[in-house]
Amino acid sequence: MDHHEYVDTRKLAEITDISASTWNKRRLTGDTPPFTKIGKSVRYHIPTVRAWMNERVRCSTSDSTATAA
Repeated sequence: MDHHEYVDTRKLAEITDISASTWNKRRLTGDTPPFTKIGKSVRYHIPTVRAWMNERVRCSTSDSTATAA
């Protein structure tokens, strides 16, 4: 396992420009990329985060389904 491929919520916030607080709240509703929890630590796998984000590409705000970029 390459530890550089995994980031904590704070680093995910830096990468996505979405606050760590927002990611913490979204985890409660399941509106986040899949994550790994080890003890109290939450880690996100960067390639999985990218794939998750790519699945949510939209052409307009009225789109209800994702489209490939």
